[in-house]
Amino acid sequence: MKSSASRPSRSSDRRLSWLWLAIAASLVFALLAVSPPTRVDNVLYDVLARANTRPADDSILIVDIDDRSLARMGAWPWSRDAHARMIDQLSQADARAIVYDVLFSQPARDPAQDRALGEAIARSGRVYLPEFLIDESQDAPSRIVGSIPQIARGAAGVGLAHVRFDDDGVVRRMAPFEANGPNLKPDMMTVVHRATRPTGSPDVTRGDDQTLLISFAGPPSIYRHVSFASVLDGEVPRELIAGRTVFVGLTAPGLGPAFPTPVTPDAASMTGVQLQASILDALRHGRMIKPAGPWSRAAFSLTLLWLLMIGFLALPPRANLLLTIGLCLVGLGYSAALFWLGHIWLSPIATVVGLKLVALLWGWGQLGRVNDVIGRELARVRSVVRGRIAPATAFAGDVVTRQASSLGEAITHMDDLRRFSADALFSLPDATLVADERGRVIAANAAAQTLFRPHQTALNGASLADLINLLDPLGRRFELDWPQATDRHDAIDLHLPDGRAFQLQTVFRRDERGAPAGWIVRLADISILTAAMRQREQALQLLTHDMRSPQTSILALLATTPDLPEETADRIAAYARRTLALADGFVQLARAEVTPVSLEPLDLADVAVEAIDEVWPQSLQRKIRIEQVGGEAPLMVLGDRSVLARTLVNLLGNAVKYSPTGSTITVTLSEQPSASGPLVSVAIADQGPGFSREEAATAFRPFQRFERPGHALAGNGVGLGLAFVQAAVARHGGKVSCRSEQGVGAEFTVRLPRHSASAAQTR
Repeated sequence: MKSSASRPSRSSDRRLSWLWLAIAASLVFALLAVSPPTRVDNVLYDVLARANTRPADDSILIVDIDDRSLARMGAWPWSRDAHARMIDQLSQADARAIVYDVLFSQPARDPAQDRALGEAIARSGRVYLPEFLIDESQDAPSRIVGSIPQIARGAAGVGLAHVRFDDDGVVRRMAPFEANGPNLKPDMMTVVHRATRPTGSPDVTRGDDQTLLISFAGPPSIYRHVSFASVLDGEVPRELIAGRTVFVGLTAPGLGPAFPTPVTPDAASMTGVQLQASILDALRHGRMIKPAGPWSRAAFSLTLLWLLMIGFLALPPRANLLLTIGLCLVGLGYSAALFWLGHIWLSPIATVVGLKLVALLWGWGQLGRVNDVIGRELARVRSVVRGRIAPATAFAGDVVTRQASSLGEAITHMDDLRRFSADALFSLPDATLVADERGRVIAANAAAQTLFRPHQTALNGASLADLINLLDPLGRRFELDWPQATDRHDAIDLHLPDGRAFQLQTVFRRDERGAPAGWIVRLADISILTAAMRQREQALQLLTHDMRSPQTSILALLATTPDLPEETADRIAAYARRTLALADGFVQLARAEVTPVSLEPLDLADVAVEAIDEVWPQSLQRKIRIEQVGGEAPLMVLGDRSVLARTLVNLLGNAVKYSPTGSTITVTLSEQPSASGPLVSVAIADQGPGFSREEAATAFRPFQRFERPGHALAGNGVGLGLAFVQAAVARHGGKVSCRSEQGVGAEFTVRLPRHSASAAQTR
């Protein structure tokens, strides 16, 4: 068995290692959450983007300046008359907006063509022209290049056609606004979107995000395309143009720039005009992907991390492996769900890799601790079963396997010892229970199983207190923390409702290091002894009855025989009354010691008032004042009202008997704390002659009488009143004490366990 002293230390070391790993991993995860994305993050993003295809916006039309147009209209660049005719053609066909992704940054040779193009743009009123942000050198500020004023002044709007590349050269994002020195310049799609979106619809470009990830509907071919030459020659039906946003731009291979994106297989697959169409599509339908903020990324990572760390403490290794895999899948699934449904990009890559590394580190640490524990336990077991464990064969496996094999052999020998101990336990005639340090039963012999079989409860794992309470002992209720971890336990007599009686003996066990190891509890059947005591009670009752009857007859005869001399009659009457008092006191004492009491919740303050009322005639006769202090609030105890009343009457009667005429007796009722729970205290103090230390020590012995010169009533007792008090209080689970100094009075204090409502419900 593992020593209990070593368990807290090892458990503490494990928790400390867990705490350090949790703190270090939390810091690393928090740093990773605010770090820039890696190539692996981009790869996962591209996979999700390709899987997130959707129908393209049918209101978008791309007019291609393609190879077919070049073949029919000649080499690029074309005259500006062609562009003016295209704008007029699209305007007459009632295009909703015309995004003309062609830069007219240089004047034509014929200024009239520039004027004609500018007039066409002005007539249309729905043409949007691009501007480009050019970085000429690292030291010089960026420069904006746009169409010449003669052409651009009539445009419905101008904006930057600026392309942002990630570190791997792929275009995944756009900026609604670009910084140009101290100013912000809007992107062309920001301008078009704000000008053409329905009133009141949400506008993602007005958020705080500096960049937005583009949600591509699919490859460039997903949008409707027509050739520039076909539109110019009138081959395209007007219905195909009317109400649509028309993008005009270069799509012929090698004629204009092309960009790699997550949805294109190569760098030449998506041209600038196709990229602008994809951006406007995502803006219009609210599908732009927002990058998660650092706080969201940190919360996501730390939540999964701490779920894993909690699993390390609560789950076995195989379950932790499944938990690690499950959390990684949850991270990936949650990221994909946010991407597809919430349009938020929260990369799980760093979190997933971190979870795997943390699980690996914890597993290595646990394996090392297991190896150390096996080595220590094996050495300890070998010291118990010396010479019975052969060393493991070298190269029979790894170190842990060899140590586990040796430990298994040692456990086999320990099982032999355990079976020997179990055989010894089961051979005991009395019901015996063995419990661990928490008071839970770990072994029970056949006699104990027979005793508790009628209650149909499993013994192993049950609480000692619960098991004893199942027997329903009269007048006793054991709390859940019973028995207390002390080396001394007094035997307890238990009387059951069916008449059986048991003596409960408890032995506190300690291991070889002196640490608590549990209890051994024996229930010895004393029913025969109890029956003998009951017969003794019956004989005692018979004896006392035979003693009382002659004395009563003597008193009756004296009362009816007036011819006897008065002195003789008084002496005979005194002897008879004393004999009666002796018989009554003896019976009361015997019953207080052995007779079961009938317990019920009662207010001890009410019992004290009844006792005061009973001795009031004697105190009034001697002009002694009885003063009660406390007791305004109920002082509930579990007791027999008649026995407790007789107890207090005996104490008050002694106080009246020994108090001088005109003195005061104080009855103090209070509640006092104690280690075992609150106590109800009744203290009765008189102003009589008191006791010496020797007399106080023997005051509760039967037939103990104290002669006090000058107190005529003091010698009338038989010396059984205080013995009855002690027996009655003990039967109620309380204690009585005497505090006195000779010449200044005596104080008797009765202390009983307080009875609470919760205890009554439990009972």
